[in-house]
This record gives sequence, structure tokens and C-alpha cells, in this order.
Amino acid sequence: MSSIETAVVRLSDLIDGQEADCFGALVRKVRGTTYKNEAFMRCYFRDKQVTLEAPLWADSRFLKLAEGWAEGSAYRLHVRAAVKPKYGLQLELQDIRPVNDADLADGYNFFDLVESSHLNPDERFARIHELIEKGIDEPPLKQLVLNVLHENADLFKKLQAATNFHHAYSGGLIEHVWSVTRIASWLADHYARYYKDLNPPLNKGVIIAAAVLHDIGKLRELEYHPVEAKYTKEGSLIGHVLMGRDIAREAALKIADFPVETLLLLEHAILSHHGRRDYGAPIPPQTLEALLVSFVDDLDAKMNIAARHRLQCTTDGEFTDKVYALDNRRFYKGVPAETPAADPAPDPA
Repeated sequence: MSSIETAVVRLSDLIDGQEADCFGALVRKVRGTTYKNEAFMRCYFRDKQVTLEAPLWADSRFLKLAEGWAEGSAYRLHVRAAVKPKYGLQLELQDIRPVNDADLADGYNFFDLVESSHLNPDERFARIHELIEKGIDEPPLKQLVLNVLHENADLFKKLQAATNFHHAYSGGLIEHVWSVTRIASWLADHYARYYKDLNPPLNKGVIIAAAVLHDIGKLRELEYHPVEAKYTKEGSLIGHVLMGRDIAREAALKIADFPVETLLLLEHAILSHHGRRDYGAPIPPQTLEALLVSFVDDLDAKMNIAARHRLQCTTDGEFTDKVYALDNRRFYKGVPAETPAADPAPDPA
């Protein structure tokens, strides 16, 4: 880095037209070719709140240098921020170097650059365990779910739920699974009472088991990294939906005389939890249990995307900028309360 170093500004605090130094973790590099057959690269840098793109075109002096930049590493950037039509705020890179010990005096901390769940993963693990104990009556099914969780506890607690879009931060998977399971448990009780004449009745145990295990295939689909999870080879070629069904089936084979019908219902709910074939489900939900789980999963993912976007939005005006994952909708920010809301009652589950 040259003598252009200036006071450091957080990446997430940059505004249109501002020139500043920032710390950013390199999330990924995407190579491409223009219609003129000229090479380019899109580099994505992040802090705890935002990920911003720094495009490098054929005439950029950084294009060849970028081949040596390591994804997952932190850099000190000198940038000019500029809002581009259709793309939002982007970084025009002026200079870059890896961070070093001297940057500590300017406030550098790697963990300020990566997002993590605000919920304690050990507490969420305990809450999920309670929901399993209360909600699954069939001993073999309860044993299957608990076995899978405890055999994979370390990765399950720290893995992201996705590489982007929803719960894409350390601890995101367990946060998402806890939320889905909690909501699904409540809805299972509600609809069991509502449709009490169903025979067989709504199977709350299968609902809870499927809610806990619907994304368990991500333990094989994704490789953990604190900056951004990466797809494994198997994850790219097979995907977490089928891999999740495989994990459930493998676990059932270790339990003597596991009920065939129960396993079929669980496998179907896992395979169909994306709801539609064009959303990645091999089969759409064809049981009430699978239908409920797929709707709750979709709801929780979309609420996470929208709520985080509103929390992190720095645009002026009454609406956020567009949310790509939600059909490019803009969300109304509302009228801020004059006094902060009181802390909610302790979480019962």
C-alpha cells in the first residue's frame, strides 16, 4: 500500500462518492469474459454487515495481481465508493494490500469482518434438544434425530445455513433449524387440534424430526469457513436435499427394526422441503407433515433475508434498496420508535 493511506472507515459505512481506507475480507473472486472477449474479475469484499463488489476490468492494473489474492483473507483497501445503476454500491479499487500488525492500531479485527449469529449456539442446541424430547413420542425416531445431532454437534453449531441469501453466517444453520423447529412445533399442535378428526392424525413427531433434519445435508454440502462457506465437490454435484435424505436413511439403518412407514414419511419431508421442483425439490410435498415443514422453512428463510436487509440498510428515504432474493422488492422502513422497545420476555423454547 502506498502513502495514500488515510483514516479507516468501515466498509458498511461507505456512501456514494466517498474515498477512504477500509478493511475487508475477500469473500470470493468470479472470473469472466466480456462480449469483446476481454477478461475481467469481480472481487467481493465484506465486513460484518455488507458484502460489496469491486469489479476489475481488462484495463485495471489489479487484474493480474488479483490472481494471487486469497479468498478468506483480510485486506486493507483504498477505495472510492460509487452507486452503479442496477448494481448498487460498488468499490472502485485504488490500492490494496494484505493487513499486517500495524493495522491493529487502526482498529483492525478479523472478526469485525465476518457475521455470526447473535444467538448462542450451545443454547440453541439445548432448545432443539428440548423440542425433540417434548415433540417426538416414537422412541426409534427420537433416537435417530438425537444420534444425528450429537454425532455432528460441532459442525452443526458453527456452520452457515447457506453461502448467501438466508442465515449465511457462522451459526446460521443451527439458528435456522431452531427457528423452523420451534414454529413447526407450534403449528403442529395448532393443526392437530384444528383437524382432530384426521385418521391417522397429524404426526407431530415426523414434523419435528423433519424440521430438525431438513437441512442436515448441508453438513456435507458445505465446508465451513468463517468468511463464507464453500461448496464441497459432493455438494455441487448432489446437493443437500438428497444428501440429507441419505443421512437420515443411514441413521435409520443403525437402529434395529426402525419403522418403515415412519422412515418413508421422514424421507419424503426432507426431499420435498423446498416445496417445488423449480426450487430444487425432487418431489413436492404430498403429506400434511411435509407441506407444513416446507412452508415454515420458506417463511423463516425469507423473514431472515428481509429483516437482515432492513437492519443493515444504509440508504436514505423510506424504503430499502432492492432485495434480489425477494424478487427485487424494496421494503418499507417504517417510522422509528422514539424510545427503544423493551426486551421481550425470556424465550420459552
